[in-house]
Amino acid sequence: ISGVDDDHVFISSGGNVSLPCNNALHDCRSTAWNYNRFRHSAAVELIAEGMKKNTERHERLSLGSDCSLNIKNITKEDYGYYTCRQYVNEQLQGDEACVYLHVLH
Repeated sequence: ISGVDDDHVFISSGGNVSLPCNNALHDCRSTAWNYNRFRHSAAVELIAEGMKKNTERHERLSLGSDCSLNIKNITKEDYGYYTCRQYVNEQLQGDEACVYLHVLH
């Protein structure tokens, strides 16, 4: 059942957070992070091939050395599902890691 192994992270507005990518490979060039407000809503690509995409959050995002997604200055609009996937030669490797971010305000 989808959602059973989701991680849940709680953070206050204005804080900084690091979302774990528990399926990371040896380097982050294979890492993609996507964001969904709700489980089955349209996804927004935040990171592809280890590089930031040009989204409205671009300046607040970075990748950690372990391929975690770092978000600075959290706002209430940041809540939702963040999904980490690993691709090699455009093929999905292993399972996705899903983190639900709860923003307390």
